[in-house]
Amino acid sequence: MTDHREVLYTIDTKGKRKWVYAAWVKGKYGVQRAFAAYFLILFYLSLPWITINGKQAVLLQIAERKFTFFGTTFWATDTLLLALVLAFLGICLFFFTAVIGRVWCGWACPETVFLEFVFRPIERLIEGGPAQRLRLDQSPWTKEKILKKGLKHLFCAAMAWILASTALAYFYGRDPLFEMMVSPPWENWQPFLMTLALMGVMAFQFGWFREQFCTILCPYARFQSVLMDHHSLGVGYDPVRGEPRGKASKKDVGDCVDCGLCVRVCPTGIDIRNGSQLECIHCAACIDACDSVMEKLGRPKGLIRYDTEARLLSGEKNLKSVSVRTAIYGSILLAISIAIGYTLMTRNPSEVKITRGASDVPFTELPDGRISNHVHVRISNRGEESRLYSIKSDRDDLQLIFPAMPYPVPEDSLLTVPLFIQFSRGILDGGRAPIVLTVSDDAGYHEDIKMVLLGPG
Repeated sequence: MTDHREVLYTIDTKGKRKWVYAAWVKGKYGVQRAFAAYFLILFYLSLPWITINGKQAVLLQIAERKFTFFGTTFWATDTLLLALVLAFLGICLFFFTAVIGRVWCGWACPETVFLEFVFRPIERLIEGGPAQRLRLDQSPWTKEKILKKGLKHLFCAAMAWILASTALAYFYGRDPLFEMMVSPPWENWQPFLMTLALMGVMAFQFGWFREQFCTILCPYARFQSVLMDHHSLGVGYDPVRGEPRGKASKKDVGDCVDCGLCVRVCPTGIDIRNGSQLECIHCAACIDACDSVMEKLGRPKGLIRYDTEARLLSGEKNLKSVSVRTAIYGSILLAISIAIGYTLMTRNPSEVKITRGASDVPFTELPDGRISNHVHVRISNRGEESRLYSIKSDRDDLQLIFPAMPYPVPEDSLLTVPLFIQFSRGILDGGRAPIVLTVSDDAGYHEDIKMVLLGPG
């Protein structure tokens, strides 16, 4: 007999796909997953319509390199904050996987949420249960089959359009996107093609590829082998209590009656009784299925349950569930959280960068003998209202040539000011002269920026 660890449950011995017709089971975890999933779906669909501080709650303006999260706009130049957030998310992956296993996969992953709580319900409503869907797929093409398949794909396409359009609202903004949607497609062909592309991806993923993504493409399933240990919480079968398997009428057997219901309800088609497996997404469908059988037999629930591998294999219930590694992860998360909070509290309302002009020559010699340096002053207004900015130097022996001051910069906007600095040769020392430019606004902000003037040596 082939070892279960050497094969994929969704592929037969000839390499062909075995389609999974998972049954739907009612139970405690199924209800909890449904509440969690529909909350996440509602959150995803409504977030672009929520306004905080006059801004869309989440708006990712990649072309402008600014990103709004819950009323606060961040720029691509917030590199320290970006690094801290990425580190936080990375350690979160390690920490939560080590503590609660792959609960993300079964409860919050968009692939699982949309498939199990949007597209599969449509399929069950139109085509029926697992046995009915199997018969329909194996039957020849009749009017009934064409009608059911066509109706299913029509409703799925409508849901895919809603989900894809919502995704674009996160990048284009809800108001501009609405204007694009009521305009002819050729006037906004890029978002139109992006919507079609997203709908195509969803049709492929949720209509055909499905659980194959979890078992073949998703890298997170592979990460669990190094991120989880014997003390990580997960869905598991209790072999101490369940083995040996046998019918309920037999004596001297375990509690598992080998009904196979845990396999029939699994969305990835695995047998949880074979132990921890890459394909298991910890959705707890098998727990609800097994508990329903145990309840009918008058036996204690929990033959399949959320537990650690150490407790399941030993039969002891008082083993520790937190390892040294998870404690280290938690400490690092706390430190990064403090760093993020401090960075946000001390974040300047404005940011100023000075860059030299795009020229092969760093300086220009003027007819009157003076030297001119051309620079660009980039002013980012991160505040909640428009501000007026001014520029001045710490030296009186040079002249700043710029457009009329002060410079109005709207909120969450960037202004680049061309600046020419003219000075005499006498201030140079070896072709260089350090100066300080002060940028200030009408709200009390000011920043001193050091730079070096260049000239003939």
